[in-house]
Amino acid sequence: MIPGQDVAVARCRVKTEVQELMSEPVTLELVPVGGDLKVEVEYLYSADSKLAAAKLSCHVSRGTFPYISWFFNNSALPSETHEDSHIQPDLHHGVFTDRRRTLVLAKLGPEESGYYRCRARDSYNDSGPWVESEAVLVRVSEVFLNTIEILTIVFCSFLFLMLAVGIGCVYKMFDHKQAHAHVATTNSHALPTSAPTSHSGGKQDDNLSTDV
Repeated sequence: MIPGQDVAVARCRVKTEVQELMSEPVTLELVPVGGDLKVEVEYLYSADSKLAAAKLSCHVSRGTFPYISWFFNNSALPSETHEDSHIQPDLHHGVFTDRRRTLVLAKLGPEESGYYRCRARDSYNDSGPWVESEAVLVRVSEVFLNTIEILTIVFCSFLFLMLAVGIGCVYKMFDHKQAHAHVATTNSHALPTSAPTSHSGGKQDDNLSTDV
């Protein structure tokens, strides 16, 4: 295989008793490691919103078979015993996955706080050049953990307060409508009966006229 050149075309075939299917061809190319490397940090939380782990991913922009190495505060992390293993524990407080592309810090504390970076080269060329990423800061401390808990409590308290205010507004609107309906009913029963009074007065006037 020659780096940077198309070396072959691959297809797969599925054959049964009644038919035969062939896939579209795929060109195989050996791409050397290069471009930019970037480390991304993702903090993982438990069900009770407590910080449980940190996941560091090394993104290689170009390269077919990269070999990745990690550094913590400019010190290389111990290498794997088997490079082809998918999950390999380490002497550090982390675990490598996805052929060392991902570093999971299962234990978090002041000792794990620091700068992490990764570098990569072609796995088939031990003397090949390395491509390095920028260092990223992973800061884990008791202050950070307490801040997360405080923010969670404040957020829950704010939601509870908004819920209480909303219930109070609904109750006040309902009570206002009830009072308005009661006033309207009371006014309708208190209206004066003027028509019968006027009719009675007319009869009295007729009687007076007759007597005269």
